[in-house]
Amino acid sequence: MISPATILVVDDEAHSRTVLVNMLKQDKYQVITANDGHEGLAAAAAHRPDVMLLDVMMPGIDGYEVCRLLRADPMLLHMPVLLLSSLADRESRLRGLEQGADDFITKPFDTVELRTRLRSITRLNRFRRLSEERARFEQALASAPDGVVLTDTDGVVLFANNAFCRLFEEASPPAEFFDCLPAATQGELREQLRGLTDATMRVGPCETAVLRPRRPGTILEITAASLMWEEQAAWQFNIRDITEKKVLEKQLMQAQRIELLGELASGIVHDVNNLIGVVVGNAQLLQVEHPALPSERLSAIVTAAQRGAGLLKQLLLFARGEDGEMLAVDPVLLVGEVASMAEQTFGRHIAVTIDLASDLPDILADSNQLHQVLMNLCVNARDAMPEGGSLCLGASLRTVGAEQIHAFGPDSRAGDYVVLSVRDTGMGMLPSVQARIFEPFYTTKKTGTGLGLATVLRVIKRHRGFVTVDSKVGAGTCFSCHFPVIASPAPTSGGVMNSSGARA
Repeated sequence: MISPATILVVDDEAHSRTVLVNMLKQDKYQVITANDGHEGLAAAAAHRPDVMLLDVMMPGIDGYEVCRLLRADPMLLHMPVLLLSSLADRESRLRGLEQGADDFITKPFDTVELRTRLRSITRLNRFRRLSEERARFEQALASAPDGVVLTDTDGVVLFANNAFCRLFEEASPPAEFFDCLPAATQGELREQLRGLTDATMRVGPCETAVLRPRRPGTILEITAASLMWEEQAAWQFNIRDITEKKVLEKQLMQAQRIELLGELASGIVHDVNNLIGVVVGNAQLLQVEHPALPSERLSAIVTAAQRGAGLLKQLLLFARGEDGEMLAVDPVLLVGEVASMAEQTFGRHIAVTIDLASDLPDILADSNQLHQVLMNLCVNARDAMPEGGSLCLGASLRTVGAEQIHAFGPDSRAGDYVVLSVRDTGMGMLPSVQARIFEPFYTTKKTGTGLGLATVLRVIKRHRGFVTVDSKVGAGTCFSCHFPVIASPAPTSGGVMNSSGARA
């Protein structure tokens, strides 16, 4: 129900105020009175009336000055003012209009004329206010982060804000709201909306996919309510894009599984270490008791078992939030071990080679963690070559000068580095993908956790090193992991070799 208009009467004569108040109350107006111009300004600011009936000739400040002050106040700039005065000359009327009055009536006034003018002014002022409120409402909705859609009871869109339009491939939303939803969601929402009996009831929230989304995999959360819009029944839909929320929920589940794995790790490591101990012990006994057996095969069994034990220890340290001991590591041996494992496990469609520089010094490192870094990169390289290709593991020496630091990123420092590289001939990466590859949980694989490269970066930073990536779509990718050197160089033979160490 629309409330009655409010009229502010400003007149220094008590009799005139009484006459006006009695007349206005007959027309069901709410009436406020003020005895002079100062009181009138204060009352206008406090009550924001629909119209001010203002006497011109008053002590203190007259009606002309009140008009001028009203029009100088941004909050009262548009409030209608009707001047009442016994001054009937043309100059007085023009002066009132120039000071900002909307109309001018001469005393003694005609009651019918005054009532008619008041009705016109109040209606126009109400319409102006409603138009301004609607403009503010639409502006607020247009900039809201969540989608808002108003439809009639058939689903035809009456209003849709920018956030809703941005969800779709098209520049404008569909003409019918339900056309953007899967059939099952349409039926569920329509059924629930039929059960709304008043505006206090709500439907939802309902989670659903969206048809023709601008971003594939978009998930929406929809709530709905009934309302009156331009004197007809309508529905309001509030739409929130919860795609990122669902991704984070999935990542949280993955993190919780990792936490559970950590709780189980100590028992698993203990039991498997016992089994590995049996394998190592028997292989060593065979070497002693049967010297005629191929020693290289028994040595491979012992080495692999010891490496497995080291990885299990690393798993246990990871579960406890600890790191392994940092010792001198020969990069040549490390690259050879990883290359051999990759060649044995990746299949014949991946050609594995190694490229080792001569005179490589040792690096201070946790050998198990470096093994994990290189294997992570090798697995990613394999996945980038589903049809086969070449995988080359390298080790080289690089000196980084102070003038080069900015080119290698914020983690780099001037000095000598051993560079362990993994290069593939796979599909490469787009710049947009390369910019995010080290983010935890970011992955382009359907079954990936998004933790592999995040772990690589964390390990390299722990070793006070840095990593660079060179990738081109269709031309492969090369990860170069830089580790500070610690010892004098040990001579090795250079050149490109296969994983068994023979020169290629």
